[in-house]
Amino acid sequence: MSTFKGILAEFPHIRIDYFRQQSGHKAPLACFLSHVHSDHLAGLESFRAPFVYCSAATREILLRLEKYHYRVNYAKGLLESRHVTYDRSMCKLAKPLPMDTPTTIELAPGNNIRVTLLDANHCIGAVMFLIEGDGKAILYTGDIRAEPWWVNSLVQNPMLLPYTLGVRRLDCLYLDTTFATRSEPYREFPSKAEGIRELLEKVSEYPQDTIFYFHSWTFGYENVWIALSAFLNSQIHLDDYRARMYGSLSTLEKKQLREIGLHVPSDNKSLRESGLEIREAPALCGFRNGNHIQPGCLTSRESVRIHSCERGMGCRVIDCDKDAKTVHIIPIITRANGAEIAELGAGGGKGDLDKKEELDTGSTADVGKLLELCARFIEDEEALSKVSALLQQTVNEGGNRLNLDMHLQQGSQGNQDALSLQTLVSVLGSNASKGEDTKQPRNTTIRFPYSRHSSYSELCGFVEAFKPMDVFPCTVDEDSWTPVFSMRTLFGTFCSRNVFRHDAEMMELYDLKLAYKKGRKQHREETQRDTQMTDEAVTASPVEPKHVPLEETKPAQSFESPDFVTPPTTVGDTKENITPTRRVQIPRASPTSIATDLESSLDSSALGTMLATPSSKGTKRKRQQFSNREIAYHAAIGTHGLTWSDYGGLISTRSKADQEEQEL
Repeated sequence: MSTFKGILAEFPHIRIDYFRQQSGHKAPLACFLSHVHSDHLAGLESFRAPFVYCSAATREILLRLEKYHYRVNYAKGLLESRHVTYDRSMCKLAKPLPMDTPTTIELAPGNNIRVTLLDANHCIGAVMFLIEGDGKAILYTGDIRAEPWWVNSLVQNPMLLPYTLGVRRLDCLYLDTTFATRSEPYREFPSKAEGIRELLEKVSEYPQDTIFYFHSWTFGYENVWIALSAFLNSQIHLDDYRARMYGSLSTLEKKQLREIGLHVPSDNKSLRESGLEIREAPALCGFRNGNHIQPGCLTSRESVRIHSCERGMGCRVIDCDKDAKTVHIIPIITRANGAEIAELGAGGGKGDLDKKEELDTGSTADVGKLLELCARFIEDEEALSKVSALLQQTVNEGGNRLNLDMHLQQGSQGNQDALSLQTLVSVLGSNASKGEDTKQPRNTTIRFPYSRHSSYSELCGFVEAFKPMDVFPCTVDEDSWTPVFSMRTLFGTFCSRNVFRHDAEMMELYDLKLAYKKGRKQHREETQRDTQMTDEAVTASPVEPKHVPLEETKPAQSFESPDFVTPPTTVGDTKENITPTRRVQIPRASPTSIATDLESSLDSSALGTMLATPSSKGTKRKRQQFSNREIAYHAAIGTHGLTWSDYGGLISTRSKADQEEQEL
């Protein structure tokens, strides 16, 4: 997920993929959007100026994006009209640019830049930006899948030839570093072609009447649609919302699209007027072939073998599949040591991949807790026995995931809310009570590797092709960052200079964190050592407090400065019995208010009686029964040079039962 804040050091007057105001930076003169995934749209909903440049496909999809709750409520008839997120603000601000074509943009009089849009091999409309001007050049990748074949095609691009042949060098490469790590399983990924081949081999094993549901939880699987549709000789059903978005990519008129089964509510005049065409549109939406309209792979008709509609939108095939006969196709990133790495959140999906098909059972203890819950809610002993057998089988097979495709589809059709444990138990018990086979169903789900982001080795090949002066990461986890994730460590051997501006910024933060942790560790050690020495000294040589009237006591200076202070070590006017004292954290509160509160509940004479006159030297002071509030006040202001421990410590006001109660 992108963490890039949109600022280019080489071109500070523009912003890319981030549209919120930032303190310390002037408002941009131009903005750019690489694609429509949500992590690249931050701030765009309230954006009012200036223009936002993007590809033609990105613009058309952007103008039709709707938030989930709006489109679901519209589909259910709860809303009378659609609520498009960016239609009003972006209709005039979003400006499409042609692909592979250098375009000059005037930011201000005498301040021009040249921008070229390049395919990013990520999702429909996704592009990279080559920005040149004032003797500088950068390449912003957005999100990319840098497969070797794709990198080879970039090397031959006329606009990139000077930078790949070494005639010029990029000042900086702003890189998609979603999976930039040398650790497994992110070092190597199967190519997209290998993933599609695996998918086609698996679907070919099913009968001719099998219905497939492809989980296209976000943009980026358009090539899989095209390949799957052609292989099975079947179009792919989309719900009305998705049909509107993909239908907008075609230059065909509304009437023509309806003739081939793709129902869209309005013509796409803006795209036809711009004169720009979208490369994927004919294969997806159809095209004119002489006097006929050739259909694409997408359709609004439900009577097809392949579906990729959004569940809960009223599809009479998928939403009503109570017998769970549909085979689900789910893309993953890769496999490693028998585990499947799901692409949750990467690329702007934010975990939208359907979570209802599997239960992560975790450990044996977790399964035991689930069994206890089942025993409480499932009254049918036979059903409980079957559910227990299913869970036990999952543990015995060494897996940590329980396939729930059949059970959840039978028990919770159309329910898009988060699944509760009680619902899970109810569904399992209900299916078992009906005599359904609770054995984990086989071949109801197909998973195939198809990452939309680059592996580490692919990124190395991409950086090596350009040999830039610097690499700036666009996806960074600052909390867990260490020098192992620095650009110098990961890509230093492929760069032509030793700049690494981002590394310098992160090293400064990293050093501060280390110093902070070291300081906290030393403070804890000193506190423990001082506490031990104080307790020993007080036991060996107790000191009676010298009585000071309440009106003569003065707050310690620590109330206005440091968080941690060392109370005075002298007692009275002598320097005898000087012992190290515990460092006390003083609450930042007004001592005057504390004194006022005390005086309201305790008069001066009573307080003077409680603070008894010190006895002779060497006599152990009898502990006075002060309240916690009184002890805190006098210990905080350093009365008589004593701390909380000298007053006997704080007295717990909790009952004995509460003190013995264990935390859950």
